[in-house]
Amino acid sequence: MKVVTAPNQYEPKHGEISVFLAGGITNCWDWQKAVIEELAKFDGTDQLVVYNPRRDNFPIGDPNAAQEQIEWEFKYLHKADIFSMYFTAGDSDQPICMYELGVHTTRSLKTDTPFCVVVSVEDGYRRAQDVNIQMQLAFKCDIVNVHANAKSHAFLIYKDYLMQREMQYFLN
Repeated sequence: MKVVTAPNQYEPKHGEISVFLAGGITNCWDWQKAVIEELAKFDGTDQLVVYNPRRDNFPIGDPNAAQEQIEWEFKYLHKADIFSMYFTAGDSDQPICMYELGVHTTRSLKTDTPFCVVVSVEDGYRRAQDVNIQMQLAFKCDIVNVHANAKSHAFLIYKDYLMQREMQYFLN
């Protein structure tokens, strides 16, 4: 498994499958680190590329940092084979995450290429009902991982990763 953290650049090699860890950062616990640790426990993730937008040290005093971060996220959100969204409980409603979820739900419904969506909501997230209803309307079924934690989210990413690997095998 290769982890690419913002603002580092990486283009997946042939056969690699990428996932973007979308979800809260500001006023949210470091769930990305926990998900990456859980993914590392699975066998056969040598072809997995994880795009992690959470930086260890975001240069808040740099006026160009926000532009660079948003451009990086936009680029890799649109390149990822698996779109992963994680809503944490706590003080933030994560409005940018809601926007990104809408954009990428629309993308998954309109694309002709295989694209996976993994959506997880922790107990206590104030807008959980909104996420559940929107996903039910979009996909005509329950796809939200409710009562989520890092382990369950990582498992769903891993499951989609394996599915993508099988599809690559049969298409090549």
